[in-house]
Amino acid sequence: MKKYISIFFLALAVSFGSTAQTKQTPPPAGPAPTIELGQYEFFTLSNGLKVYVVENHKLPTVAMSLVLDRAPVLEGEKAGLTGAAGYLMRTGTTTRTKDQLDEQIDFIGASLNTTSTGFSASGLKKHFPKLLELTADVVLRPKFTQEELDKFKKQMASSLASSKDDPATMEENVQQALLFGKSHPYGEVVTEKTVENITLADAQQYYNTYFRPNIGYLAIVGDITAKDAKKLVKEYFGKWKKADVKQNTYPAPAPLAANQVAIVDRPNSVQSNISVTYAVDLKPGSPDAIAASLMNNILGGSFARLDANLREKHAYTYGSNSSLVSDRLMGRFSAFASVRNTVTDSAFTQITYEMNRLRKEPVPNEELQKVKNMIIGSFARSLENPLTVAMFAINTARYNLPKDYYANYLKNVAAVTPADIQRVAQQYLQPEKAYLVAVGNAREITDKLKRFNGNQPVAYFNAFGEKTDAPMASLPAGVTVQTVLASYINAIGGKANVEKVKDLTIKRTMNVPGAQLAVTVQQKGADKSLLTVSYGPNEINRVTINGTRGAILTQGQTKEMTPTELQDQKLDNWLSFLNYDKLGVKLALNQVEKVDGREAYKLELTLPSGKKSFHYFDKETGLKVREVATEQTSVGTANQTTDFKDYREVNGIKFPHQIDLHIGSQVVSSTVNSVEINKNLKDDVFKLK
Repeated sequence: MKKYISIFFLALAVSFGSTAQTKQTPPPAGPAPTIELGQYEFFTLSNGLKVYVVENHKLPTVAMSLVLDRAPVLEGEKAGLTGAAGYLMRTGTTTRTKDQLDEQIDFIGASLNTTSTGFSASGLKKHFPKLLELTADVVLRPKFTQEELDKFKKQMASSLASSKDDPATMEENVQQALLFGKSHPYGEVVTEKTVENITLADAQQYYNTYFRPNIGYLAIVGDITAKDAKKLVKEYFGKWKKADVKQNTYPAPAPLAANQVAIVDRPNSVQSNISVTYAVDLKPGSPDAIAASLMNNILGGSFARLDANLREKHAYTYGSNSSLVSDRLMGRFSAFASVRNTVTDSAFTQITYEMNRLRKEPVPNEELQKVKNMIIGSFARSLENPLTVAMFAINTARYNLPKDYYANYLKNVAAVTPADIQRVAQQYLQPEKAYLVAVGNAREITDKLKRFNGNQPVAYFNAFGEKTDAPMASLPAGVTVQTVLASYINAIGGKANVEKVKDLTIKRTMNVPGAQLAVTVQQKGADKSLLTVSYGPNEINRVTINGTRGAILTQGQTKEMTPTELQDQKLDNWLSFLNYDKLGVKLALNQVEKVDGREAYKLELTLPSGKKSFHYFDKETGLKVREVATEQTSVGTANQTTDFKDYREVNGIKFPHQIDLHIGSQVVSSTVNSVEINKNLKDDVFKLK
């Protein structure tokens, strides 16, 4: 019945869409446009605040953006501190409460947001002096309170809990830890524990240290003159006190000598999030930056080589891309995709193949020109935003770029040759010295990935980038199928008590997105069962087995089970574990695996239909803690995982009172409200409708 429950709730909770795409031959590219960069005015206050003003009188609005040019901060056991400080900046000042601040900003129709490295604000020209006053109050006189810090911690705890099982977040965490290590600010991972360690004094100390005008770059853009801007900025920010700000330095990560495979076990995954990644010494504005950007776009831009290979040619994924990030401290490269477990190794092979192809073969001129045109168009569109001009000026100062860097940008893009692309590919693409990260079902992908790892063992990590033990281990001596099942029977109450059960009724409440459903399971003997799912007074799903026949009723439509489906579904009967031999189930004990950090024996069941399911029994308690049912689909093996928790005794027998059904990345949780045993259920209950 679990199969039909999961199909029903998957349809209820998740919807899929597709968009048809038609390939068209684009027209020949015209010459690159000649672009005139906008003008800006620049001045520096006596406290060191550098201000860039771009006049734009098309609309009666003014926008501001402050950037504090500080080095990354190592937060250690208080990772999340800078985020907390940025949040607290906007929660009130010594002269205004948060409510008063919000009210005054709303009254003038403005916006004001803060981060750990500055702020952004915008509003109407006529209210700009008031907005500047409010912004200066926030920056110069913030008031951090324990109440607001507690709110931040609560929000972060909720966010971290929701992302704990998100494969993309898990992959990012592991990448950071692998590339940079926990002693580097780029390698830190925020956890519930590190957030809880943050104190009000920590946030205040961060503000006192880094919110200083002499490391600040303020951009003002809109319907204002440079003269008026200078007068107002001096009035409201002139008293901001400067101080020395230490610019921390950190050692560069050691380069890899060979590929290393890193796996995060996500037992419920039917797909793996994979990436080929490593640190890159590529500084903003370096001589290679433009050619390297073009090279990366050829490899992993929209509908580029990785997409053409993994998506269009091999149908491994819906999309594969790459990123090459420049950074003053240390950049990084990553080529990534989400692929079926069965093709995880093949996808890695194709990614590294495309990286090597760029290293070994010159790029055709036509392909290079296509990417150049895309870059030129994107650059031209960015200039439609007046703030871009100010940010270009700020970047020029922050990164010590040539004064004409952006003025000559398009000319430098046009000058890149196929030989330049091959040269930077050979320098910045390292397919044989990379971390191969995979977040997926370790049981299905580990053996496939060992060949990429040379003679060293595969490394395993948890969701927060911390190294962990392999999720699989060999069986202790003397442990067999029979001993595991006997331990389970003894754990739930003993064979004598179990055999006394003639009928059973379990009622539970299931919470799905946007609704609360009532689920009732009734069973009699080993071959009669009824599952009903109701929303309020309406029954929306019914699965019935009367011994010799079975049927599924959904939305008024009835489908009778085939004999094979009927035989498989009888295994969902609570008493089925006493009758595996009679039901034609073949049993095998595979290994020890971890379920929620605890070791469990993994029992493999091969059903009469050939389908497999896996039952996990806690090594210490003997209780069943998980079931994983597998089924072959058109895109590979699909898994349905059910977790059993909170065992409680009813009439001498222990039943789980929390049942979690994993549907994709969602977890649908059920709470058992009642368990009734031997209530003399009549056979009429199990009549087919």
